Amino acid sequence: MRRNHPRPGRAGGRRRRRDDDGRAAHPAPGVVEFEQAEPGSGTGITIGFTQLSLASGFPQDVQKSVEEQAERAGAELITCDSKLDAAKALDCAKLFKTRDVQGLITFQADTNAAPRICAAGPSVPVMAVDITQKPCETSFVGAANTYAGQLIGYELGKYFKEKFDCQYDAFISLEALQVGEVNEQRMGGIRDGFAGVCGEVRNLRKLDAGGAGGDVAQKLVTDTLTALPGQHRIILVGINEDGILGALAAARAQNRTNDLYLGVQNLNPKNCVIYQHPNWIGSVAYFPERYGEILVPNLIKAIKGEKVAPQLLVPHVVINKANIKQHYPQYAC
Repeated sequence: MRRNHPRPGRAGGRRRRRDDDGRAAHPAPGVVEFEQAEPGSGTGITIGFTQLSLASGFPQDVQKSVEEQAERAGAELITCDSKLDAAKALDCAKLFKTRDVQGLITFQADTNAAPRICAAGPSVPVMAVDITQKPCETSFVGAANTYAGQLIGYELGKYFKEKFDCQYDAFISLEALQVGEVNEQRMGGIRDGFAGVCGEVRNLRKLDAGGAGGDVAQKLVTDTLTALPGQHRIILVGINEDGILGALAAARAQNRTNDLYLGVQNLNPKNCVIYQHPNWIGSVAYFPERYGEILVPNLIKAIKGEKVAPQLLVPHVVINKANIKQHYPQYAC
C-alpha cells in the first residue's frame, strides 16, 4: 500500500485544513460540484445502470438520485441489480448489450471481475461508481477515498490527543478487501490521518467484513472483543456503515458498547444507532443522495462526444453532533 503517496486525483494525498462546517478548505484534486442535469439533454438516450445492491441504503440513495436526474434530462433508465454478485453483474452487462444502451453506470463490487464484465457489455461510455471498472471505465465517479479517510482519521486522532493523550487499547478496522484499491485508499487514509496526530497505529486489528458486511462484521467483532478482555478504549473504523452497525450489535451482546469509539465512513443520517452512540466522534458524508447530479450530466456529455474528466469526485464533509443539522436539516435522531 502506497499510503504516503496516494494516486493524485483519487484522493489528493495531503491532509488539508477544514472549514468550521467540516468541508475541506482546499479539496482533493478531482473534486467537482454537484450540478442538475439540463432539461431535455438526455432525450432519445437510454442509460443502463448496474446497481451494487438495492437492499442497502447507500445504493438506494444513489438509485433515487440517478432516477431523478435521468427524468430531468429526459433519458430512459434501465436498472439491473447485481446484488453484490459478480456473476449477476456480468448478466447485467449482457442485458444492456441487447438493449442498445448508449451509456452505462456501473456500481459493482468485484474489481477482479471488471475486465470480464466490460468485455460482455456494450462499447459505450462507462461511469464507474465508487469502485474502479477497468478497462472500460470512462470516468470514476465517487469518493476521494484517501482524502475522505484522512479527514475522519484526523478527527479521531485529535479527539484521542485531547481526551486521552493518544492512549488507547486497540484499533479495529473493518475492511472490504474485494474492492481492492478503494479499500486500500480509504482505510489507509484513516490510519494516515490518525497517525498524523497520534503516531503510527498500534494494536491494529484488520478484519475483512466484505462489501456490505453487517452480519460478517458482527461475527468478526464478537471474536475480536472476546480476545480483548478488560480493554475499554477501542477505536472502531469501517469502510461502510453496515459494518459499524454489525460491530455495535456485537458490542451490545457483550455489554461493551461504551468500549468503542467510532469514526465512520458513508454517513446515512437515518442510522440513529450510530449517531446516538456516546462515543461517536464523527462521520464522513459521501452524499449518495446527490450522486446522480454528477453521474447523469457527465455521462450524457460523454455519450455526446464531449470530453469528461477521468475522475469526478464528490465533495466530502466531516459530520458530527455540532454540524449535522446544517447539512441534514431533517435529521431526527
